[in-house]
Amino acid sequence: MVDVAHIIPPSPDDPPRRPSPVRPWHAAVALAVAAVVGGGLLVWKPWQSVTLPEHACWSVLGKDDLKPIAGPDGTVREPVPSEHIATPTKSENASTRSSCIVWREKGYLLDIDIKPAWAGIDADRAEDARAGKVTPLDLGAGAVGWVGVSDENRRQTARLYVRCDFEMRSDYGRPAPQYFDVRVTGDVVDGTSPARVRQAYADIALKVGRAAATAYECRNTAQLPVAAPRVPS
Repeated sequence: MVDVAHIIPPSPDDPPRRPSPVRPWHAAVALAVAAVVGGGLLVWKPWQSVTLPEHACWSVLGKDDLKPIAGPDGTVREPVPSEHIATPTKSENASTRSSCIVWREKGYLLDIDIKPAWAGIDADRAEDARAGKVTPLDLGAGAVGWVGVSDENRRQTARLYVRCDFEMRSDYGRPAPQYFDVRVTGDVVDGTSPARVRQAYADIALKVGRAAATAYECRNTAQLPVAAPRVPS
């Protein structure tokens, strides 16, 4: 049906039509909606995204392990994939270490070292304590660990020492160490929480420690907790 009122022009005798008033509460609602949408975009930033590898560091780590330390945007990759954890008992040099580096566009996202603890736990703890505060982790009877600050660029770091009864040859005639050492460090990325980074490092150290205990063929069964303890903020 045709709307006749929109076809027939108004009569000159008709009273003039007043424009619909803009009520104050209409403007307030519009401003509130704009603020919510704009604020949400600032927090969410849908134009930003982070790309994470499916597997990293001897294929032990995945996206969920890297997400807390990766930041809100950018590309994360392992330039040289670390295929396996070197086993000192099968190496010509018992000081063999295994390393993994994961990169962002600007610096190290993650730097992991695994090696026999030749220097001993006390010496390493004293070295870390000289760099800054060291917070011990309660890991039970089979392991020792802490989070602190690395001497190198004052990065956050996590250390895990796992009891391992294994035989290895030393070129210097030293007895085999009782532990192996997992050190996790990296650059703190803008947009991440330093407290979450420390917790993520502790979680990663424990996960890598489990894999290293298998690779090192410890004659004892490694005693490690199911999950890393909560790291004090």
